[in-house]
Amino acid sequence: MKENKLLSPAAIFLLGVNSIIGSGIFLLSGKIYEDAGIWSLLAILCAGLSIFVIAFAYANMSKIYSKNGGAFVYAKETFGRFPGFIVGMVTWLLGTVTLATEVSALLTAMKMIFPNLNSRLIGIIIILALGIISYFGSSIIAGLDNLTSFVKIVLVLVFIFTCLWLVRGLNFSSPNLLTASSANLGGFKGFLSAYGTVFFFFTGFSFLPVNAEKMKNPAKNLPKMISLVMLTCLVVYLIIQTITIGALGPELTKTLVPAATAFSKIVGSIGIPLFVVGICFSIFGVIVATTFNTPTILASLAQAHEDVPMFVSKNNRFGTPTWAIILTTVCGIALFLSGNYVFLSGLTVFMSFVQYLSTGLANIKKKFLLIGIGSVLFSLVLLTSFTLSVLILGLGILILLVMIYFVVKLDDDEREKWLKEHQEKSKGADVNTVKRL
Repeated sequence: MKENKLLSPAAIFLLGVNSIIGSGIFLLSGKIYEDAGIWSLLAILCAGLSIFVIAFAYANMSKIYSKNGGAFVYAKETFGRFPGFIVGMVTWLLGTVTLATEVSALLTAMKMIFPNLNSRLIGIIIILALGIISYFGSSIIAGLDNLTSFVKIVLVLVFIFTCLWLVRGLNFSSPNLLTASSANLGGFKGFLSAYGTVFFFFTGFSFLPVNAEKMKNPAKNLPKMISLVMLTCLVVYLIIQTITIGALGPELTKTLVPAATAFSKIVGSIGIPLFVVGICFSIFGVIVATTFNTPTILASLAQAHEDVPMFVSKNNRFGTPTWAIILTTVCGIALFLSGNYVFLSGLTVFMSFVQYLSTGLANIKKKFLLIGIGSVLFSLVLLTSFTLSVLILGLGILILLVMIYFVVKLDDDEREKWLKEHQEKSKGADVNTVKRL
């Protein structure tokens, strides 16, 4: 039998870059500048180094547990059933929040062209439409992912090489880091806020360790590729933020998509719609992939992990999990309506924070002390950067998950009975198929 082709180091690198570089640096560069001024560059550097440590915590655990699933597998195998359920559901919710966030990002970018856009209505329609499409399955995801990856790389290169000449040293004057400015958070509080926001730029890194078993010699290649991917993305983010600050200065906080505004200074008014279309195309690829992948996470929790009702994993005649799709779509709409892009990006980081903390603690228990302690400390610092509204909703979701666990916790005998009945039905269906043939 032909073996599945494993990912080479070069493929791992491209996969990592595509997973990490997303809407954040294009849409949130003004927000972090408003919070921290030119110190937003230091916030990017500090957040990048912090996430670098956390990424290695994932890499350590992926060497021990080769199963797909990432953080929720590490939590269950290391700490038991209850933590595994909580982190598993948070993993699914992370995908759902990401869906809502990227739809919000898409509409935020589109407002640069259509300022009177009815964002809420169109966002609901997009999520519903993609939920319906995912019910029937799709074979276009891989091709779309490759195409949007290409668009993303071209966008970054075009922006850097065309807008570099706009940088003016005068735009890098700023008050002292510890001195609050009148127009924004300023001071150390503003720096922490920017630091937390920048974490959203890097959240896609967890895709790499989750897929370690698909790579050639992951014990050797994964740590090297994580280092190279994180370094590359960090440098790209620093360059883009430097250019936007140098090109726009205080104007950076007054535009929805700063990179598009800077680009228009080179090519004229046509630059904004051209650049925004490119960004929207790239974001839409992430939205589609997230729509199709997130229900699979919930279904796998029901199939392979306790305490998620088994009916959630039941596939329809198109081979997709109906109830998992419905739950993902409904939750995605609810989260989309809960706040704007900035709020949702913060909620995405909060869900990631739960995974980072649990994986750091798992490293400590497995005697990877330096990486584990570093991950826990950086995660706790991240906790201080969240707004009150993000903390309230995030903690409320965790409390709800705890309550759900004790309400729907499945008995092992009940699960075994269900699995046996399911297997017998599958065998019966196969026999009937053979008879018809």
